[in-house]
Amino acid sequence: MKIKIVDYGICKAIGKTKKEYVPGSSTGYFLHSDDMEFQERTHIINPEKGLSFGISYRFETGSEIAERVDFVCRIKHPKLVNPETNEAFIETTEEKDEYSDELGFDFYTFEFDWEMQLGEWIFEIIHEGEVMCSKTFVLEEV
Repeated sequence: MKIKIVDYGICKAIGKTKKEYVPGSSTGYFLHSDDMEFQERTHIINPEKGLSFGISYRFETGSEIAERVDFVCRIKHPKLVNPETNEAFIETTEEKDEYSDELGFDFYTFEFDWEMQLGEWIFEIIHEGEVMCSKTFVLEEV
């Protein structure tokens, strides 16, 4: 099985965005959207509140029949410290599943000043314990 990054960069949620409360995440929840529109293909990100960036990807199984795939999306990032809980995070992971004929996406949206840490943010798709693809973004002041 292979995973191909289809698009990346600055993106915008299409449709409803909802919060899934997840203990152990830096904000206490993950944001999920019905779909994403990629607006600018770039790996250099100037962080600002409300900005989303990330990747879209597709699984290549070699089969004509769609297969359900279980995997992990991981974002490695500079240390984030939630001021409400004083918890520190250097990565964000989310277990997902989807069908191989679907376009998937993983993104991060800046909601708080403390999240906007400069440096490398690495998006990875992990399947059966192996990093299958990754995309590095560099957050810097422009």
